[in-house]
Amino acid sequence: MSHAQSIGVYFSANDVVYDWAIAFLNSYRTFNPELRLILIPFNDQCDRLLKLSDTYKFEVYTDSSFSRLEAIGQAFELGYTPTGPYWFRRYATFWGPLDYFMYLDARQIILADLKPFIEAVENFGFDFLHYDCAIDQVYEPGEFRQELLRQGRGRGFNSGRWASRKGLFSIEEFEQLAESALKIRNQLNPRNTDQAFINYCCDMKPVCYGHLAEVIGGICQNGWARLSGKIYSKEGKYYLWDYGGLDHKKRVILLHWAGIPLNSIMPERSLFKKYRFIKSSWIYSSLYDWQYSIVQPILFIKEGLRRNRFVNSFYHKIK
Repeated sequence: MSHAQSIGVYFSANDVVYDWAIAFLNSYRTFNPELRLILIPFNDQCDRLLKLSDTYKFEVYTDSSFSRLEAIGQAFELGYTPTGPYWFRRYATFWGPLDYFMYLDARQIILADLKPFIEAVENFGFDFLHYDCAIDQVYEPGEFRQELLRQGRGRGFNSGRWASRKGLFSIEEFEQLAESALKIRNQLNPRNTDQAFINYCCDMKPVCYGHLAEVIGGICQNGWARLSGKIYSKEGKYYLWDYGGLDHKKRVILLHWAGIPLNSIMPERSLFKKYRFIKSSWIYSSLYDWQYSIVQPILFIKEGLRRNRFVNSFYHKIK
C-alpha cells in the first residue's frame, strides 16, 4: 500500500455510550498508538465525548450528507429502533478523508494492531472485508434471500465492524439503492435497518467482499462477547481457548457486546473493566463494581426473565 494513501479507523459514539467509548478508546490506543482515528458523532449528544479528542488523539468528521443518510434510515424504520436513522451516518465513510479504512462501533474493545486488516482490502484485491455473519439478522427467509444464496452472495455480515475503501459508494448511489431496497422491505430484517441496507448495497452493486478471518486466517470467525471457550493472553496478544472448537487457539482481534447491556453480569466483563479503567485508580474501579453489586440480584432475575421463552415471546408480542 502506498504511503501517500491515508488509512485509519472511523468510529461512531455519543455520550449515551460514554463508558463503552472509554473502554474502546483505551483499547484502541493500546494496540494502535499512531493509527489515525476519526469520530463520526452518532447524534448531537456528544459534548462529553468530544472533550476526549486530545487525550485519545481522534478527529471529528461531520458531513452535509448526514441528513440524507438519516432520511434513508428513516425510510427503512418500522418503529422498532427510534435511533435507527442515526446509524446510517457511518456510511459517509465512503466519501470521508480516509482512502482505506475500518469502521467500528464503540461497544467493543480492540485487541490487535488493525493496520494489516485495513491494508488487506487493497493487498488482497477486495472492495470490502467484513467480520461476523448472521444472515437472519439481515435477510428474512424467502425468495429474495434464496436467489442471493444461489448466486453465491448474501453472507449477512455485521455492520458494526468492517474495512473498505473510499469511493466504493456515493450518496447518490445509496439513495438509488435505497429506493429499490424499499420495494422488498418485507424481505429485509425489520429491526437491523442499517445492517440490512449495507448488505443489500454490497449484494446488489455487487462488490467484491469477503470475511476478514477467511481472507487473512489465524483469527476467530467472530468477536461477540458470548464466544464459547476462554480468552487468554500470550506475549501481548489475545487468543481463544476452545478445545475441539473451530477457533481453538486463534487470535481474538476485537470483542463486542452488541445487544448486551452494560452491567455486572455481562460476559467478559473483566476485559471490559481492564480497558475501561486502564488509566484509573483501583479505588475508582472498585467503586464502579460496588455500584453494580447493589443491583446484581435484580439483574440476575431480569436476565432470567428475559431469556425465558414465554416471557420473551409475550414481551415481543405486545411490543
